Amino acid sequence: MSEKRPFKCILWGGYGWGNVGDELTLAVALRDMQRRFGESVAILSPVPGYTKALFPTLEVIPYKPVIRQQSLLPRIANRIKRSFASPSRKYDINAQLSFTSSKHWTNSIRSAELLYLVGGGYLTDLFDVEYSLLPVEIARYSSVSVETAPLGIGPFRSQWAANKLKCALRNVKVYARDSDSKSICRDLGIASEIRPDDGFRIREVMEISDPPSRSKLPVGINFFVQQGGSSSNQITAWWKTVVQTLVVGGIPVEGFCFHNLLVHDYSQTVQLFAEAELPVEKVACPDVNFRDACRRLSGYSAIITARFHAVVGAGAIGLPSLAVSDGQYYRSKMGAACQNHATSQLIEPSKTEPYQVLRILQQLLSFSQPPS
Repeated sequence: MSEKRPFKCILWGGYGWGNVGDELTLAVALRDMQRRFGESVAILSPVPGYTKALFPTLEVIPYKPVIRQQSLLPRIANRIKRSFASPSRKYDINAQLSFTSSKHWTNSIRSAELLYLVGGGYLTDLFDVEYSLLPVEIARYSSVSVETAPLGIGPFRSQWAANKLKCALRNVKVYARDSDSKSICRDLGIASEIRPDDGFRIREVMEISDPPSRSKLPVGINFFVQQGGSSSNQITAWWKTVVQTLVVGGIPVEGFCFHNLLVHDYSQTVQLFAEAELPVEKVACPDVNFRDACRRLSGYSAIITARFHAVVGAGAIGLPSLAVSDGQYYRSKMGAACQNHATSQLIEPSKTEPYQVLRILQQLLSFSQPPS
């Protein structure tokens, strides 16, 4: 089988794992790069079938990194290292370039003019930062240029991970989507500039119809336990009281998802409704296509959400939203999502009682409704 033609631009990012917002930023990045490179753009994806279903006319390249094989004693030693927050290198660049299973994606990057990092908050050691940075390292090794969309950077619990990012993005002009990310870049010696998240450009890649009136629509509830936040029981109890307070206050609610893996938003929001003694049928099933999930927002009078890109999408279409932030990672994300949007407000469970949530929501709904 002959080798496929090289592409000038390869897209790479944190998409493909069910988070609706990551697919949205991929769509925006794709639009931007096609303006520069025409049809010579391909998407590197960890789940190529899913990405192909969302973008059927695009070339999708499977991302299949080779994991370094080790004997028993080195594996034990590395496990000990990880216990002291000093992770071992799991991926070897030479192995990626040598093994047949990884040659297609590595060759695609090496023959490109640009590796473009799609927006998102995946460059933090709350996730597998080594996995995310491997394509960047392949590009740097091959003298391929690297550019970024607006990114969330950090936080880092491990100095090892922070240093790895520093090496990967040295001399790369990074666009940070919030002030905390810019501060982390500054501390690491990475040049950066703040630019709003690409999700705010939602209307550039899809049509969303505004309802004639939102006054009789339900409030959308989108819950999941955020990474790096409070204990599951503690935060679930807060959300439960919030939902019950809204219902007692005469506000209809409906659950929705901004992540389509069942174990995330759907399962947790269903459990929340069950514990609040509300019909679980009021929780909408996850949308496989990010476009459907984004359009669903226009069916609410407002939303209360734990998802960053749900707040971003709401702000872009003028939908009132309460952005729930639990922990440092989400505090900076949600703060950036609410910035410069009068109908978006940051809510921290540790500082906000459920009855205050009702009052804030009522104020936002009143502010957003045009005079009769």
